[in-house]
Amino acid sequence: MTLKKRKSPDKGASLVEFALLAPFLLLLLLGMIEFGYIFGQYNEVRHAAREGARYAAVSQPDLDGGGIGNSDVVEAVCDSINLPGSTVTVTMNKVDTDGTPIDAGSSPDRGDYGEVVVVSTINSLSGAPIISSLLPSQLTNNAIFRLEQDAAWTAGTSGNC
Repeated sequence: MTLKKRKSPDKGASLVEFALLAPFLLLLLLGMIEFGYIFGQYNEVRHAAREGARYAAVSQPDLDGGGIGNSDVVEAVCDSINLPGSTVTVTMNKVDTDGTPIDAGSSPDRGDYGEVVVVSTINSLSGAPIISSLLPSQLTNNAIFRLEQDAAWTAGTSGNC
């Protein structure tokens, strides 16, 4: 007596299920990769703001006695950031102890608080419109510091990399 193999009515169901779920799984995978890439860019912006603040707070005056100017701080930020293709804006502010900007246009003195704000546009890794629409358009970070010497930079000014 031979046994006949019955044909299953579920033949091919797993392929159909995979075809329905594959786009969502791919979107989830691309989203995780994109998030990691954006997080790396955020770390670069944060690092650049800290480097600019450190440079503005502790750097000694130039040899000509003019002091560290706005362009020097912007150059320090631009040298420390590694975001090719991004537009980076650096803003210098004189701030109160709580971070509220004060006295725009004045040059801070020793003991005053300053702030370096770094704003960068985001580069998308995948360029997928559905993922890019969920991302912010720019990354912003600020670093507040206390001046160790009189500053030659002027509050309320900005520069680009």
